[in-house]
Amino acid sequence: MSVPLTAPSFDDIRAAESCLKNIIIRTPLLKLNYDIPGIEIYLKCEQFQLTSSFKVRGATNIVKMLTAKEKENGIVTASSGNMAQGLSWIAREENIKCKILVPDTTNEVKLKAIERLGGEITKCSFDEWFQVIINGQCPMLDGYFIHPVRNRHVMAGHGTIALEILDELPECDAIFVPYGGGGLITGIVSAVKHLKESVDIFACEVETAAPLSAALNANEIVKNPVQKSWIDAIGHANVMKEMWPLVKDSIDGSIVVTLKETADALKLLIERNHLICEGASATALAAILWHYQRLLENNKAGLRRKSGDEPIKVVAILTGAGIDNTTIIKCLNGTL
Repeated sequence: MSVPLTAPSFDDIRAAESCLKNIIIRTPLLKLNYDIPGIEIYLKCEQFQLTSSFKVRGATNIVKMLTAKEKENGIVTASSGNMAQGLSWIAREENIKCKILVPDTTNEVKLKAIERLGGEITKCSFDEWFQVIINGQCPMLDGYFIHPVRNRHVMAGHGTIALEILDELPECDAIFVPYGGGGLITGIVSAVKHLKESVDIFACEVETAAPLSAALNANEIVKNPVQKSWIDAIGHANVMKEMWPLVKDSIDGSIVVTLKETADALKLLIERNHLICEGASATALAAILWHYQRLLENNKAGLRRKSGDEPIKVVAILTGAGIDNTTIIKCLNGTL
């Protein structure tokens, strides 16, 4: 009988913080150079991590937890890119093998990055790859399997982002988190709700694949249509059943943004703050720019308002930089 997955405790996240100290980068929290009356927007720049993605936090934390016996045949994961890069990097540091099962839809930027970091790539169809994600097993590759999402130590590593945010911006009112599998937002919530329960936490999804929003509306997991787009780091057909109990009652909602809103947010990041990030990252800023203010005005989801002239301070987590030059050019030209 399998043990139900549980969210990391605050002690788990503090332990991860100690584990990651002097290994990963404490990424900057930058103010967006764009004015919205009554709201200050900050950007948690995880694209500046060693592997250009937040995933190196969880990857490093779980590998550091493994025993010598567990590591002797190397490690294995199924990843479309960012977790693969994180595990490849720490495996190289630990001098162990790292084997990656990737879907044949993975973009070349991420594939080259995995190989550069020493990961051994095996390709399969998206359906085969997704079945490994669902089952939590990868029988075609030999080694210790690390699930990219459903692992307490992985989520605890991701939760260290929240510790850094609240250390630097203790007056934070809301955090916006791109939603892929749910590991990042679970780690964020586990830390934030312990330190400052009043902070609102929103998942951010894109219209072409928004399974969490559909599940929240139905109050159960439902199969959701997926349309392929230039945003490839988030979006699945449904919420993972193991993650659903951890997410459904712990966050303040999911905001679904359009492709155009995301492209406009990405263009703004490039032009105003000179920041390059992948489309999934830009969903968090898009949610703030075009949806959050409306939620505040309508007083939806029990959002906290501030009195007087004090601005609301919100954070968009920029999760990674896995984007190709062609997409960046199209974004700047307004042709995405």
